[in-house]
Amino acid sequence: MKKTRNTKGLLEALIVIGLILIIPLFFALKTKANAPAVPNIPNTAMPVIPTVANAPAEGNALKPKQPPACTFPLAQTTIAETTPEEYTFSEPQVVLSHPDNLYNIVEWLPDNQRVLMVEEIRDGSSVIIQQSIELYNPQTGETWVYAVRNQTTELPSWQSELNAVVYPDTNVLEIDKVNNRYNFTRQVRVSQGNPDITKLIADNLPQYFVAVKPDGSETIYLSDKKISKKDKSLKDGQSVPFDPTQWDYAKGRRNELPVSYEMTWQPHTSLLFFYSDGDTGGGYTFILDSNTGRVCELNLGGWASRAHWSPNGRYLAITRFQEGRSTGSSDLAILDALTGNLYTMRVTPQEVEGRHYVNDIAWAPDNRHILVIGSIFPFQGTGQGDSRGLYLVDFISGQSDYLLPTYRFSSSNLVWSPDGSKLLVRCPTMEEDRVCFISVQRIGQ
Repeated sequence: MKKTRNTKGLLEALIVIGLILIIPLFFALKTKANAPAVPNIPNTAMPVIPTVANAPAEGNALKPKQPPACTFPLAQTTIAETTPEEYTFSEPQVVLSHPDNLYNIVEWLPDNQRVLMVEEIRDGSSVIIQQSIELYNPQTGETWVYAVRNQTTELPSWQSELNAVVYPDTNVLEIDKVNNRYNFTRQVRVSQGNPDITKLIADNLPQYFVAVKPDGSETIYLSDKKISKKDKSLKDGQSVPFDPTQWDYAKGRRNELPVSYEMTWQPHTSLLFFYSDGDTGGGYTFILDSNTGRVCELNLGGWASRAHWSPNGRYLAITRFQEGRSTGSSDLAILDALTGNLYTMRVTPQEVEGRHYVNDIAWAPDNRHILVIGSIFPFQGTGQGDSRGLYLVDFISGQSDYLLPTYRFSSSNLVWSPDGSKLLVRCPTMEEDRVCFISVQRIGQ
């Protein structure tokens, strides 16, 4: 058993949650005096995120521009932090394994029992035949297949209001075997548990931009220059004009491919972290208001390859690159969405010389600890082999504890249950892909 303990802080979690609920729009255009916002002012009095300029006349292209910088409602103020919990982790138990197929763990459901997963079904020669979208209970071994789709890197989401899975899909129209090409459309579908009966909710999309609000009350996707919405019953909502190409102002720092964005929804708000993973020289880190289409830009000192909001919506954690992925390292960056404070950590041991990576992250229920898969690829001549491990990070104190050092974990894929009692993480060997279950004991706040 591995046990970690951190110093206690002041307990003001209720104040923090209250601020999150009354100030859903925490970003705004800086005032002329650059003065901080006053705490606890009503939503209607808050300045709003700047919107795009008037649309150009027909036939005239709109030159991409840089969005205004995001600001924060409680900038330059001090807020007491939550008290950290203590966690004890059991030895990993292998619950899934396969010599050919690969598992992609997506998220725990609110019931803390089932996990949304994508299983890549292969033919024995590493060729992906199809993907199976499933719910899996690691304690009973039960599996429920919700959908089967063609290979797509974008992940599905759980829609709690309908007990359904919302997922991007690739609809293949024609296969050109001579030129090894195929024509297809991008779709969004919903399944309520029967893989043979799924509902098409969008087709012919320019990119796979799909997000489900954490409470399941809304689903959005980006169609032709607008944000399209579905309510909790999948009925059409009012669309919002939005064209992401108007914010693609730094084309020169990447290749010629169109920008592909990811979205992650901040709990209790209409805001999404809207970001692109840079390939050779950086991506974009924006906040998008799904109700207005307004955008502002975050300065995170780099760009995000993965991003997750804390359970209470106050903190945004990212795996951050500052250089090209082929040459640089990544670290952990956490933004306080109330004050604008940015916490950064390398996570892995400082004494090992090499390239250091933060591969995946999962929040603890106390909104202060983060479980991290970190890896090190030492420089040649150091006599060190590459390592990949599990770390528990208290980002406020800066403490990083190495957990279960005798185990090797995948470079990605771990999820922590909402009640904090369970972990599911990939733990492959050279011979097969595996998924491990870890029970967690919480010692209260």
